[in-house]
Amino acid sequence: MKLSVILPCYNEKDNLPALFERLDKLAEVKPDIEIVLVNNGSTDGSEEVFFQEVSKRNSDVFKICKVERNLGYGFGILSGLSAANGDVLSVTHADRQTDPLDVLKAFEIYKAHNNPSLLVKGFRKNRKITEALFSYGMGCLASVVLGTRLTEINAQPKLFSLQFFNQYKDKAPFDFSLDLYFLYQAKKHGKIIDFPVYFAKRVAGEAKGGSGSTLKVKWKLIKRSFNYIFELKRQLS
Repeated sequence: MKLSVILPCYNEKDNLPALFERLDKLAEVKPDIEIVLVNNGSTDGSEEVFFQEVSKRNSDVFKICKVERNLGYGFGILSGLSAANGDVLSVTHADRQTDPLDVLKAFEIYKAHNNPSLLVKGFRKNRKITEALFSYGMGCLASVVLGTRLTEINAQPKLFSLQFFNQYKDKAPFDFSLDLYFLYQAKKHGKIIDFPVYFAKRVAGEAKGGSGSTLKVKWKLIKRSFNYIFELKRQLS
């Protein structure tokens, strides 16, 4: 099975050199992996760093997917997934709060089950109590409204088959609601398996909606997530 890992990057210039060092470890452990780095409309000079770092490395492993204008977190991920060549796909973050090597743990779980309807995802440990409570609250709301238990919705990595992606990509949202959409489809029509992951503090760059975000950014995310939960419910009615 060919594994592709997609990392959406929006204005993460200061994180990229250290991220590439960690991705080197990933490629060393699994030389046949495809690493798709999505430049999701960055405006901070990330593009130059992308090409500098990739030029030092094996071009057969690294691939850059450029999105000219940022249309949302989900759009960047969907663009990377569509550009990938693997028959097993994984998504993780470029902010270095999640370890890219966790993708290999998810891949081993997937191979053990070999179920194209399976979604494997991380379950974040050692988070701040306020962040954990926020995730728990959104999970509870989504579970009650949608009628199926959903937890740690925005945790990474997520890993699933190309077949799963092709089946649900056409109605996928372009923003942070994408995580909820994929989890719901997997829970209703397949299976989800969680595994524990270490969640690190952000050391560079600005948070875009998760841990470390400003109250204004968090409130925008809360409102959009709340609205999408009910929007998804209406679509399914």
